Amino acid sequence: MSELRNYGLTPLGAGIGLRRQHFPDIINQQPQVNWFEVIPENYLGRGGFVTDALRRIAERYTLVGHGVSLSIGSTDPLNMTLLKEVKEFCDTCRCSWYSDHLCFTMVDHVNLNDLIPLPFTQEAVKHVAQRVKIVQEVLERPFLLENVTYYMQIAKSQMTEPEFISAVLEEADCGLMLDVSNVILNASNHDFDPIGFLDSIPLHRVGQLHLGGFEKHGGILLDTHAKPVAEETWALYQEVLERIGPTSALIEWDFEIPSLARLLQEAGMAQKLMDDITQSHHPATSP
Repeated sequence: MSELRNYGLTPLGAGIGLRRQHFPDIINQQPQVNWFEVIPENYLGRGGFVTDALRRIAERYTLVGHGVSLSIGSTDPLNMTLLKEVKEFCDTCRCSWYSDHLCFTMVDHVNLNDLIPLPFTQEAVKHVAQRVKIVQEVLERPFLLENVTYYMQIAKSQMTEPEFISAVLEEADCGLMLDVSNVILNASNHDFDPIGFLDSIPLHRVGQLHLGGFEKHGGILLDTHAKPVAEETWALYQEVLERIGPTSALIEWDFEIPSLARLLQEAGMAQKLMDDITQSHHPATSP
């Protein structure tokens, strides 16, 4: 395995998603936050308070872009207008890298408003890899793909999910934004070992993590992003940190969004675990 750590990206520690309802508190209180993840689609073409607040926050804090509508796996042509707007956004906000989902969201130019998983096939690998190379050329910064949840076995698949992810990353030569919660959900819903999943992917390509909440309905875990990080996710997060070391871990809480203080509390837990594991691997020595 390559000696490259964290995909060559600077580890930022634990951060939170930037949400409009927290703008006044962030601007007025200037809380201690390592970084914010920001969704460009929420700000492109906007003006007024939203744009002004984002500018003020970007002047003080580190921002990282995370997209939701690139549709990297779609057979529709890439939206080059959107890509150029995202590039300008990332340049303005000084985002060191950008991420989006390993899935598709568009069919015949219709937005499905959902993250639809791809079949795990060699054809899909080559298709996605070709499009990722174009994205990286336009954005001129490292690009990370995020593993998504799926609730049915993908038809006509030729490989497992970790085999598919690994093949895409290697073919495209891009990074992985590892959603730890999604690994837990898929492992539970499809009866595989989450540790075995980690064993089967190129961890040196992981440049960022997502940690989100989920809910159980019947025997199925649903990726709701509306709850605190679950104990199972914290446990797998620790296992990931043991293997990759310091990184950038994002608390993903998109619905039933709590107060800024509550989000910072969750981020503090993520940071403490990262610090404890880093310290155990590199203990301080007495002078």
